[in-house]
Amino acid sequence: LILCGALLACAGSLQFTVFYDRDEGLKQEDPVLWNQQEIGKVHLVKQNPQGRLAVGLKIGRDFREKVTDESRFLIQADPQNYWQKHIEMVNLAEGGDPLPNGAEVEGSTYLSLQLEKGSRGLATWSNLLRQELERWQKELNQLPEEEWYKELERQMDYWLSEMGQAGVETRRYFREEVLPRLEEAVRELEKRLKELGKKNEAEILKIKLEELKRI
Repeated sequence: LILCGALLACAGSLQFTVFYDRDEGLKQEDPVLWNQQEIGKVHLVKQNPQGRLAVGLKIGRDFREKVTDESRFLIQADPQNYWQKHIEMVNLAEGGDPLPNGAEVEGSTYLSLQLEKGSRGLATWSNLLRQELERWQKELNQLPEEEWYKELERQMDYWLSEMGQAGVETRRYFREEVLPRLEEAVRELEKRLKELGKKNEAEILKIKLEELKRI
């Protein structure tokens, strides 16, 4: 009976928890995607005692063998609908040890993922970062002014945090490719706010932008 129960457990779905520093609007029943196919669902979203976001994932039994210690999990938004989120699973390498039921793992961002992959070359990192920037700009264009402001501030805080861990080449790429897009977004928002008589509200974003320029 014990052996039978163990076999049934192995044949079932895989459940584990991923931790994130920020709440990105994820909710129960949001999908988990791998290679553009749905492999599971979010079954729990809550703050842990340390104030971090604990996200419980449930992976279907047909895909549980794909989830290993080489798997990373990113919160992403639908390019056509900013408010619709999902978890994207990326495997850094083939193989790896299977993730056990009840495991606890750290969530990833695109930048942390590529920093982890750093030894595999800046060209790959640059291409993926460009994709992330294009996705973010599409999301930004869907938002009203108030939400645009919040998203820009959140994005700047994200870059300030991540660049503190980055190497020389990564910072150079950031200055050349990312900063111009952030500056353009701030200018556009400032223009919109000026039309609404709220130009001063963009000042905090300009201050953060100056901090980023000094990185």
